[in-house]
Amino acid sequence: MKKRLLGAILSGIFFVAYFSILLSFIIYTQFISTDKMPFIIFIIILLACLIPLIGIIYVLFSRVREIQRGEEEEAKKY
Repeated sequence: MKKRLLGAILSGIFFVAYFSILLSFIIYTQFISTDKMPFIIFIIILLACLIPLIGIIYVLFSRVREIQRGEEEEAKKY
């Protein structure tokens, strides 16, 4: 059980860090650059990175709850 929990947490942290760095880079370049992209495109790109980030965090918490409750072990019985 600890191996599954550790795997879920590590993969969640990896992808959250990846999308956070990507979002930070996009925001940083938008505000520092002299050639700025149009605001609508900027918002679309931000949402394209932010929506998966929120989904990953949600799935991570639900997976941890599932592992702690032992639902996976009960499903193996059937």
